[in-house]
Amino acid sequence: MWAQDSKQQVSNTSGTYAVIVQAEALKNKFGLSARWDLLNGWSNGNDHGLFSAGDEPGVDKWSPRPSFYYMYYFQKCIGDRLVAATVSGGNNVLAYASTYTTGQGSVALLNTTGTAQNTEVDFKNIKLGTRFYWYTLSGGTDNGEFSRKVFVNGSGPTAIAGGPSDYATLKAQSALTAKGIKLTIPAWSAVFVMIDTK
Repeated sequence: MWAQDSKQQVSNTSGTYAVIVQAEALKNKFGLSARWDLLNGWSNGNDHGLFSAGDEPGVDKWSPRPSFYYMYYFQKCIGDRLVAATVSGGNNVLAYASTYTTGQGSVALLNTTGTAQNTEVDFKNIKLGTRFYWYTLSGGTDNGEFSRKVFVNGSGPTAIAGGPSDYATLKAQSALTAKGIKLTIPAWSAVFVMIDTK
């Protein structure tokens, strides 16, 4: 994740990358890993701090960057143990699946391309309930592929960068499982899915 002066480090794309780093560390059984800084310096968008240091034009100090929101929802939606996940039909989508001790399942789906990807989730060894829930995190239209904004289920920031201030109380979207678990993952974005069981 380094493209000088593209504001890549403070972008929605960096949020997707943050989840990949965390998920791969878990998948590869690392007991401890460290990822970037909590607070750094703006340096024209070459800042890899999780929060703004207050030197970013138009952004308050300690305002969360897109990576914060991705890490928050990954932590919120991941289960107690990882389980194997496979993706068929190409390598544009990464999947990290988990289950809860209570029986429910979850999967983080990450789109690593610049075009939206249609997906269908097929859980094995889980008795599906009637509903599934999800959060979609995607970037805005500013700064090309490196949007400084993140939208959670369509709710976004009021400032020129960051995400929704009410992120902790936003409700997940929901649908019935009867017709399958089908989702569209926007470009350079993620969908965090939780599945009810019977």
